[in-house]
Amino acid sequence: MVNKNNPLPAKVDATRCVEDLIRKFVPLEEFGSIRAVDPTLVAEPFQSLLVHHSHMTVAMENFHGYSVSLKVVNAIADKVDDENFYTREIVLTSPHCESEKFGCSQWLHRDLKGSEHVVQYGIVKIAVDRLPEKLVALIQAGDTPLGRILIEAELHRDVRCVSLFELAPGPHFLKICPGFEQGALSRTYGRFATISISSKPVIDLFEVVIPSAS
Repeated sequence: MVNKNNPLPAKVDATRCVEDLIRKFVPLEEFGSIRAVDPTLVAEPFQSLLVHHSHMTVAMENFHGYSVSLKVVNAIADKVDDENFYTREIVLTSPHCESEKFGCSQWLHRDLKGSEHVVQYGIVKIAVDRLPEKLVALIQAGDTPLGRILIEAELHRDVRCVSLFELAPGPHFLKICPGFEQGALSRTYGRFATISISSKPVIDLFEVVIPSAS
């Protein structure tokens, strides 16, 4: 279950954490530009989708009204100070995208019936030694969104939104999430979040809302 009562984690440099996650896959200038923003200044529906202490899998499914599917774009396994990490770049897709809620109704004519829409981009870094082996195997299989796996495992989880970011997409991001290609929307928003399990920090996440019906 998600623990909503624990205090916020110790102060972290969220910008540096996000930049380090991005650099695992691509130079910053190819990814795009990010800047930390005050959550109270972020417009809806971005604010409601990002400013909470719950899994983005749940937030996206509630917002779009359908179960989301996972696509792993890139993955890296490495070791730091004798600890094993698994980091992956992903997108979540949905059979329906609530584009009109973002003011993006002009894109709807581009949709193909029955197509899957990219609704979220993410980079996830997991300290795999701190999770049960069976859970790690499920995660690395790449078939199920991380949030759904953790929820079904009924682990004691503390999900924390640490900071919000404005993102102006670069070529790497646009290739993966093509809804911005025509300049209909020049930027979007994401968050840096952490997940602790049984009071141990396990997961860092950079999660970005994709408002297009791409």
